[in-house]
Amino acid sequence: MFYIGVMHYFATGEGVLLYVASGSEASIKEAIPEYFHQGLAILTPSDWLKAADGDCVDEYQKYNAEVLKAHLPLLWKQIEEMASGREFNLEFSMKYHFNYG
Repeated sequence: MFYIGVMHYFATGEGVLLYVASGSEASIKEAIPEYFHQGLAILTPSDWLKAADGDCVDEYQKYNAEVLKAHLPLLWKQIEEMASGREFNLEFSMKYHFNYG
């Protein structure tokens, strides 16, 4: 099963730090520092789309989906394509920092 994991961290006055990784649950946890595992959301591409539509119980998952959709539109497009059944053999991890201001 292919998953995408996302963790966002608010640094006071410094914007947001976003970790994104894909692959198995184990490879995602390995790619994202353990300090951030408590707030880590690991979902399948179709579950990310459900979270973006508000069809989830966890508000953090919904928020993470909104952040991905708004700030990483190319990644979000790939999530949509994967959820529609298109096969991808990609594993990646990234650290992205941005300011809202």
